[in-house]
Amino acid sequence: MDAQETARWWARIRAAGPQLVPVGGASPPGLTPLAEPGGSRAWLIPVLPNGAGPAVLDELDLPHPVLEQPNDTARVLAAALKCCWADPSGPLWPGVSAPFGQVAATFEAITGRDELVSHRALVAGLRRLAWSGWLIWDEPQGTVRLGPRVATWRQTEMSALRELCRSIPALDPEAAPSASGGGDE
Repeated sequence: MDAQETARWWARIRAAGPQLVPVGGASPPGLTPLAEPGGSRAWLIPVLPNGAGPAVLDELDLPHPVLEQPNDTARVLAAALKCCWADPSGPLWPGVSAPFGQVAATFEAITGRDELVSHRALVAGLRRLAWSGWLIWDEPQGTVRLGPRVATWRQTEMSALRELCRSIPALDPEAAPSASGGGDE
């Protein structure tokens, strides 16, 4: 792969986040393919050096962590982790799809808010996290799953994530509402 083609791939990722490509193609330098469940497509995600902070992200013109409404967004991500990481003792990626209602019920349990108050915060958080590649939200199907960026978490961060998942109360999936979650932000 020549330098111009590599530059085009990096520009696509800077503009739109991780890219979904067919499996089997060459990976540009600095990008790694992350296979989707089913094996026919993969996400190209940047491989950042250890300790890469905001300055490196600025230099590479890559998205920073989602900072808009950081508390609600972090709680939405925590709820999705709880629902989509089937076995916290195992690998995080690719996780499983969870119904929107289960993620909503978990978010409500974390925040202590009722459905009416938490719905807008949840939908806004899901949209921000889906835009940035942390989650994949299929609004028409009413499902949420982990996005390709979760695979960039280092092993040193996994123990904290496992503890976070253990600290969130488990909800009965049958009791969770089945709403798809679209609507106003």
